[in-house]
Amino acid sequence: MKMMQGRVVCDTNDKTVNVSVTRLAKHPKYHRWVRIKKKFQAHDPDNRFKVGDRVLLQRSRPISKTKAFIAIPVPPRNVKSKEVSPPPPPPEEIGIPLESQQI
Repeated sequence: MKMMQGRVVCDTNDKTVNVSVTRLAKHPKYHRWVRIKKKFQAHDPDNRFKVGDRVLLQRSRPISKTKAFIAIPVPPRNVKSKEVSPPPPPPEEIGIPLESQQI
């Protein structure tokens, strides 16, 4: 089953989020690639998604007149983390004693 991925644009309703899905398609006349946006209502039973979150939409039985999808969180990507280099070593002492250390 193919799932769609989109971004939450509205979360004001209880147990429902509005998700905008963007896809690329060729324009029928000009044969250029254009972005097509469509909004879907998705079921969010725990109200855990906020505006700006990325979600997957999974098809389900009709939940209401306009809701036929369930919102699922997107699994995190495997992002290479920057390795933290150790701090540089302290400067070496040059071997000359301070005035307070001289006897």
